[in-house]
Amino acid sequence: MRLFHRLAARRLISLVLAGCLIVTLLVAWATAHVAERLFLNEIGTRAQATLELQSAALDSLLDKYRILPPILARRPDLVALVRAGDREAGQQIAVSAAGMTGAEEVRILDAAGRLIASSDFEATGNAFDEEIVQAVNQARQGRLGRQLLVTSPGQPASYVFAAPVRFERRIVGVVAARVALERVEQAWALARDPVMALDRTGRIVASNRAAWRGLRLAGGSTRAGDDNLWAEPVIRGARKLHSLPVADGRRLYLRAEKPLAVLGWSVAVFADATAASREAATATAVAILLCVIASGVVWALLERRRQFVRHMRSQRASALRLERRVRDRTRDLTKANARLAREVAERQATEAALRRAQDDLVQTAKLATLGQMSAALSHEFNQPLAIIRSHADNAEILLQRGRADAAGESLRKIAGMVDRMARISGTLKGFARKPGKDVQPVPVGPVIDEALMLLSPRIKRSDAEVRFNRPGADLAAIGDHIRLEQVVMNLVGNALDAVEGIAYPRVDIQAQADDGEVIIRVADNGTGVDAATRDQIFDPFFTTKDVGKGLGLGLSIADKIIRDFGGQIVLEDGESGETVFCIRLPRARARAAAAE
Repeated sequence: MRLFHRLAARRLISLVLAGCLIVTLLVAWATAHVAERLFLNEIGTRAQATLELQSAALDSLLDKYRILPPILARRPDLVALVRAGDREAGQQIAVSAAGMTGAEEVRILDAAGRLIASSDFEATGNAFDEEIVQAVNQARQGRLGRQLLVTSPGQPASYVFAAPVRFERRIVGVVAARVALERVEQAWALARDPVMALDRTGRIVASNRAAWRGLRLAGGSTRAGDDNLWAEPVIRGARKLHSLPVADGRRLYLRAEKPLAVLGWSVAVFADATAASREAATATAVAILLCVIASGVVWALLERRRQFVRHMRSQRASALRLERRVRDRTRDLTKANARLAREVAERQATEAALRRAQDDLVQTAKLATLGQMSAALSHEFNQPLAIIRSHADNAEILLQRGRADAAGESLRKIAGMVDRMARISGTLKGFARKPGKDVQPVPVGPVIDEALMLLSPRIKRSDAEVRFNRPGADLAAIGDHIRLEQVVMNLVGNALDAVEGIAYPRVDIQAQADDGEVIIRVADNGTGVDAATRDQIFDPFFTTKDVGKGLGLGLSIADKIIRDFGGQIVLEDGESGETVFCIRLPRARARAAAAE
């Protein structure tokens, strides 16, 4: 019984494989025919589009020169020279017309058809112009003359338009213009497929294949000859193809043709159909491959079903082993996740501690700056206090003498000194306060003014010329008032250090708007920053000052503050060699800044 079932299973597999083979052959045959038809239709559509474009190019070229002879024939000076037979004047008009229009040649003839002048200087004599006799005769009959000039095979052809020259309703001469069909061949040269213009006899008068010029397109029952281009017809399904000679033999082309009724010509495009056979073969190969794959899948399914019962037990055992492995792996992953969670918490705690340390360091740096300024600021307070004491004594004496107006003036001066001390105290109080974390629109001008006020004792002591190009009141940046003030103080302080000891120390501060940004530049005419220092200048604890004069944290902290605002601070070179620190911050809207 087991042997019977085994033989039945094998017979079933053989029958299925035989059926798959038959289906594969049928699919391959159908795919080859359908694919070739589709690809030929696509090639035909492309050929028709190319035909419309290239025939329009030929029509456009001939229409351009068709109106040239009638226009020239209406010129009074040309009528006069034709009547007079003035060769020199005619030569000038012919050369000028040919040069301005691009015509190959312009000829002027008398009523008998004798040559008067030509733009081609080699054309001489008064003999009857046999070359364009057909066009000239048509023009002498009062019509627009047309004539095709075909030379030997391989040479470009020309087309002639001729118009009568009339004087008092009499035809006194003929003007003819010859245009080289090589011009349209230059436009056709961009086409990948062969393009040709055929006259009534089937002669190729223009083509983007130079070797085919002047040949007759022959096919069917026409006998082949040296002056014929043999286009052997080949039937492929519902399409008629043509076999044309190429450099490496012959190739199949799909022909698309359009008649030009006015000329009695036709324009033909031969689209390369070799790709259709190649693409059809590729599609057939793909179809066969898919059928083979499908057959393999069917065979695999049958084979798997035959082995299903035998492998059931081993699969159950494998499932149990897999379940144990999954359980062990889950336990390991749980432990790993817990470990990663602890590491993330530790990292977050470390980052928070680092931020707190950085904030404390910023605050410490500000307090240290206040400490460094305390001696100089004491002078700023002592001087107003001395003035207040002096004016108070004067006011007392003046009141005793009954001079109330003079005493009031002294009291007003005392009030002014008190306001000045209050501004200095308020600026110091705001600078010493810990900054907030949020950013908001900050007016740039007041920030720089307050920074310069805090640095005013040091500026006076340094004898440096500090120039501030104050911006408009509506210029505001996104940031924090106190932290931005600290950055400006740091940059100006560094600039004062850089100009110390030079002959004419100068620090320039400029604030301006530039394409959605606020740019603050602090420039000094100090000794500059060398190339080796530039790469480290924003690193923490890097300083070029003497020991005890700085920790190297100012620029590092300033860089961190500006980046927190969404901006950047860079070191640039000025036009005259100055050292320039440039702060770029997002610009705030003027309305928001005014509200702040």
